[in-house]
Amino acid sequence: MSFIRNHEKLGFIVSIVSLAAFVAAVVTSVIVFFEKKKRDDEELERYLEGSIQ
Repeated sequence: MSFIRNHEKLGFIVSIVSLAAFVAAVVTSVIVFFEKKKRDDEELERYLEGSIQ
């Protein structure tokens, strides 16, 4: 019986760690996406300013 309870606890801990890793990956992806979008917008703005002059 104790083996099953230990196994369940281990499974629960692995699930929590996996969830934390997933959340970290999603947050990182969102940050990278918005940083890239910001850089692209700045580059476009510089291009447009240069082409106007």
